[in-house]
Amino acid sequence: MSENKTVEKGQEAGAATVRGAREVVEAGLDEAREGFEEATEKLSESARRTRREMRRRAERFGEATRERYDKAVVGVKTGYEKVRKDAGELAEEVNAYVRENPGKSILIAAGAGFVLGMLLRGGRRRDD
Repeated sequence: MSENKTVEKGQEAGAATVRGAREVVEAGLDEAREGFEEATEKLSESARRTRREMRRRAERFGEATRERYDKAVVGVKTGYEKVRKDAGELAEEVNAYVRENPGKSILIAAGAGFVLGMLLRGGRRRDD
């Protein structure tokens, strides 16, 4: 009978060891689960902060771009108006010159046409 008691004690010890191991594993799993939940929560918060910061930066970039665009538009409009005014003044001056000097104006126009014709004609020559 002593052998039966030894076997029973061995079985009880084995069962106790298994229970102890099960408890340790379950505690480890609970701890790991809590760690994963904390890590997930931290990661989610970090993602939210990053998303907010990216949105703020994009808005600032958009505002800066709009300001530069508006300045460029104003600059182009100002330049256009200046060129338009200068071209109008030049046209008035040319008209006045042509009225005062019609002969010279015709000769200048003919000379300019001749030079332009030669330039556009280029190296092409007739071999007639």
